[in-house]
Amino acid sequence: MNDLFGNEVKPPKVYKRDSIGRFADEKTAKYERALTDAAKYKQMYLAAQSRMRGMARILRMKDELISKLKNND
Repeated sequence: MNDLFGNEVKPPKVYKRDSIGRFADEKTAKYERALTDAAKYKQMYLAAQSRMRGMARILRMKDELISKLKNND
């Protein structure tokens, strides 16, 4: 790519870094990014699972209460 005066313009070099801040190649940077994404999605999954477990417990208690009330008649 050239500028207005015909000089060749080189894009600035982008330096990849790992999680500690050291310089890394692209493969290492992608690997560490995948690790952080995996940890984030695992936490989201566990949080959703915990909420669902609580809902299941509440539903089970309500079903038991309904069946007790039906059986007492």
